[in-house]
Amino acid sequence: MSTIEDPGVVREAPRLAELLGSDPVGVVDEDRAHGVLLGLAVGNLLGLPVEGASRSSIRRSYPDGMTEINAKERGRPMDDDLAQAVELAEALAHDQDPVSGFADRLVKWRSENGRGIGIMTSTVIDYLEVGLGAPGAAQAFWREHGSPETQPNGALMRCAPVALMHALDPDRLIEQTAATCAVTHFAPGAQWSCILVNAAIAMLVRGGKPSRDDLIFAATQDGAPAELIAWTLAIPDAIDERIAEERVSGHTYLCMQAALWCLDTGDSLEEALIRIVNAGGDTDTNAAVAGAVLGARNGASAIPQRWLDCVPERERIEAATRSLLMGA
Repeated sequence: MSTIEDPGVVREAPRLAELLGSDPVGVVDEDRAHGVLLGLAVGNLLGLPVEGASRSSIRRSYPDGMTEINAKERGRPMDDDLAQAVELAEALAHDQDPVSGFADRLVKWRSENGRGIGIMTSTVIDYLEVGLGAPGAAQAFWREHGSPETQPNGALMRCAPVALMHALDPDRLIEQTAATCAVTHFAPGAQWSCILVNAAIAMLVRGGKPSRDDLIFAATQDGAPAELIAWTLAIPDAIDERIAEERVSGHTYLCMQAALWCLDTGDSLEEALIRIVNAGGDTDTNAAVAGAVLGARNGASAIPQRWLDCVPERERIEAATRSLLMGA
């Protein structure tokens, strides 16, 4: 069964599509577009050394805060957040069927790299390898293990390429965001968190100024899960306090909160990512998704050069962005 035909995968969100369509539509800003994957990359890399650590333990190890990326990362394999985003970008740009193409690429990526892969994603890839296909593999996992607590952020961390590919096509953006999310993450909350964040990124790279309230209202009308709406309505100004106090650090809703917080923060890209990372928890993924939003908002030109110098396979990342823009 194809992803698009599966009733458990979001296929449309008319109110959200209408909101995206009402935003000024023109050419995609190239600086902002290139900021998306590069922002994701630097956020991921900044958070890597302290992934899973509490805010207090980070303070003990880094009294001045975690502010720098390890320069050795430039020669290392991409971590899973960045690697899966690039694999998705290349599937969208080059594969005839991006959903099955992405599934195949994930299987190959795990065998050749797999750095940082989460337990759930790895288990679903096991299912893919035995022929369940997409979304059958992720659906099987969700039916066996699904609960409000088992909606991790492993799809949200990589979903941004869809926003670049379909920035000017709201309906396609919504459909493809959900379909590619459901390759590994079938949970409704995972799909909808990806949809909301990608809607915001698409508006930003087109030069728009997405309103969090408008996004939430549209998602509510389109039937997004009630618990997701509750989390979107509870985004505080002090996002670092919110992250530090959360018991389930790798939940897609918490990561979504950090991403949507970036729409209104007065912090610079650098300040915002440092704040999110030093809050602890799932530092690399929270910062990767926030970095994608901040990159879309402020552009690649806002990313500190000392961070960009540490990004592995930067030419491949920028080539992937160019390919997505050609298809937009």
